[in-house]
Amino acid sequence: MKKLFLLALGAMLGVACTNDDSEIDKTKDSTLPETEIYVQGQRLQVKGAQQMVTRSTYSWPYHNDSEGWEVARFSIRADGVLPGYIDQSSALYYGRPASKQGKNRGRISSIYPYGRYNDRDLDYYKKDKKTGNNIGLFRYVYDPTGMKTQLAILEQPPVEDILADEVEDIQKGVSKAKLAAVQELLDKGSDYLNSHVLWYVVKEVGMQYGWHVNGIISENVVPDYTIEPDKVPDNVEVDIHQQDHTDWYEIKTSVHVRTDCESVTINIPLKYEDILEQDDFDIRVYGFYYKEYVISHTIKHDVNGITIEISDIPAALIAELKENYGDGLTVEVHSYCTRKDIWEDLKKSSVVKTGKPCTVNGQISTAFGDGPIGLPVMNP
Repeated sequence: MKKLFLLALGAMLGVACTNDDSEIDKTKDSTLPETEIYVQGQRLQVKGAQQMVTRSTYSWPYHNDSEGWEVARFSIRADGVLPGYIDQSSALYYGRPASKQGKNRGRISSIYPYGRYNDRDLDYYKKDKKTGNNIGLFRYVYDPTGMKTQLAILEQPPVEDILADEVEDIQKGVSKAKLAAVQELLDKGSDYLNSHVLWYVVKEVGMQYGWHVNGIISENVVPDYTIEPDKVPDNVEVDIHQQDHTDWYEIKTSVHVRTDCESVTINIPLKYEDILEQDDFDIRVYGFYYKEYVISHTIKHDVNGITIEISDIPAALIAELKENYGDGLTVEVHSYCTRKDIWEDLKKSSVVKTGKPCTVNGQISTAFGDGPIGLPVMNP
């Protein structure tokens, strides 16, 4: 299967908000949330730190930052059922677990723009009851067609190797029925196995367990995958959404840049006293590093509200992303406020774009019943 890359807009992380009518006490610094910014699905750190790349516990070389890859373990199931991105039963899969060294290892792109789980409360902080380790779903791309997932995979192990590991484990002491099932698959030969595997999810499932790729052996031949850059829209798309979760009042701002532009600036005119932040910052500057490109992200908190500026966007980067990934640059900013009733201020938000003239699309919405409405585009 082809080893291409595709920019997946993917599912985005929704950091928690509360849904009652009380205001949040800004004096409880130890429990307050902190503004988060994600570019291409990866969280940035303040003051020019490079994008975060997690580490697994494999004993062989498991990452290469300059080449942009990390080790992943691969597992397959042979019942023909395509599940969701969260495993329902490990017993249905073939392939050694992360705690054992096996041949079911390959490489995935660490700079692929993975999405993030959409409800942090449900799975992001999930713990193993026995060990206490975090096994929550961090970054992932899920695609039942296998298109986006295959484009995030750089190197997958032969299915025969995955099944050989399983045979070895079974022979050491378990199910004869499962051994017969594995042997039946092996008897079909490599042409069958390698041409009928649909890798439907690539996911990072916790610091201890690292990256994991799941697939199914299917009767349907996996199609060839192609990217058509000329069909990617030349626009800037901005979405401002007040979310309804369980801990905080949060605003998620998503920006997709698919055209040549110099900067994008979004203003959310909340009252200064309504802006919530762990350390009550006035300004923060983040840097996103992608190959030789560097993009600045500046977040301001002042009397004008929350101002998000994405600047120094290289035209060559946008062109490269569209050519290689089939999309542009994806940025998310998670901001917080002290109260639920901010719609009147939120709907006065606006966006300014500088650089090459292009279409700017945007909307403002809230989970509490109003909107969406169009996002006003201002002249610089």
